[in-house]
Amino acid sequence: MVNKKIAKKGSWIIFLLCCIFGELHAQDDFTTWTSLKIVHRPVSGLTVAGKFELRTKDSMKSFDRWGFAAEANYQIFSFLKAEAGYEIHHRDRGNEGWKFRHRYRVGATGSVKWQHFNFSLRERFQQTFSNGNVESRLRSRLKAGYSPQRGIVSPYFSIELYQAIGDAAFWDVARMRYRPGVEIDITDRWSLDVFYCYQYEPDKKKHIAGVELSLIHISETTRHAQNSYAVFC
Repeated sequence: MVNKKIAKKGSWIIFLLCCIFGELHAQDDFTTWTSLKIVHRPVSGLTVAGKFELRTKDSMKSFDRWGFAAEANYQIFSFLKAEAGYEIHHRDRGNEGWKFRHRYRVGATGSVKWQHFNFSLRERFQQTFSNGNVESRLRSRLKAGYSPQRGIVSPYFSIELYQAIGDAAFWDVARMRYRPGVEIDITDRWSLDVFYCYQYEPDKKKHIAGVELSLIHISETTRHAQNSYAVFC
């Protein structure tokens, strides 16, 4: 009975997010991000993950890109986690056609818990290689989430700032992302992340509807440890 009530509340949250997407659809570019992620914890403190993602653009009239990503996280301390990852994207570049680009990233996340609230600050450095060009960015994300003692729905909100590295425009805002969403524990092994993301850039703005389905596997030797894994964005 409790799970049914919680699931009903989660459905209402998803419905409200969809209403927001509909209202914002006519204002700026409306896009979607859909992904499937596989998460594994081979040993205590170490998490590895792989993800396939598909993105649309131009109000869902065309595909923007598809890509694969792989990453590893290690819990150094209870409050500090290190990460490293690699991504490959196949993007629609308009008149140039579809082009591949590669990206690697490293970073660290500091977190603190207070009652049922979780707060974290992630600093991530990434470099993207495309057609002989290299783009370096520093991504700073502040995230707040609520995890009820009993329940399957955990709402969160994050703000992420992109800054350019290697030129005089470091202090200029290259990109901002504002992302409210809900994480839903469907079963012990399956979870769903449903979110809305407003992306601001000086020359363009996007409204993003996102869904990420995750399959989580924990080895028997680490099943007693608390499961923690990083969310791609």
